[in-house]
Amino acid sequence: MPYLTRHIDRAIVQTQYDLRGFYHPLLGRMERGYDAKSFDATVGNFIGFAAGATLDEANDNDPNRVHYLSSFSYEEYRAMCKRLEAACELSEKEAIQLIVEDFVRLRSEIEAKIAAGETERSPYLMPLDKSNRQGIAILALAEVFEVNIESVATAA
Repeated sequence: MPYLTRHIDRAIVQTQYDLRGFYHPLLGRMERGYDAKSFDATVGNFIGFAAGATLDEANDNDPNRVHYLSSFSYEEYRAMCKRLEAACELSEKEAIQLIVEDFVRLRSEIEAKIAAGETERSPYLMPLDKSNRQGIAILALAEVFEVNIESVATAA
């Protein structure tokens, strides 16, 4: 199934909403940067929302969605991001650039809380490299949507 504008727009809106306070179906809305687990879920949910996936319908054969919790390579995720980028209008591309910047900023905020002893290190906050799903997702989105994460990280 191709990426549809309505799904891309929903992904943008839902992800922006979750970045400002993640909504957990059992716990309700949690504050921004609540924990690394909600951050990881927000990163993972973005592409799923853009591909039109819902909790009760997951199409394992959809080439537009690499399942975030499964094993995948950087190249697979980047290819998926390229298909998403090709389906986006300019305003959607710019919105996704802002989301990627927010991913990097929020990740830095959580790291700062850990460094300050305000929260404990979590396995859900993964290194920003190609050795894990979170790093792959953020780096691939940054590459395809042309976000300079080094400048974002230093400004955070």
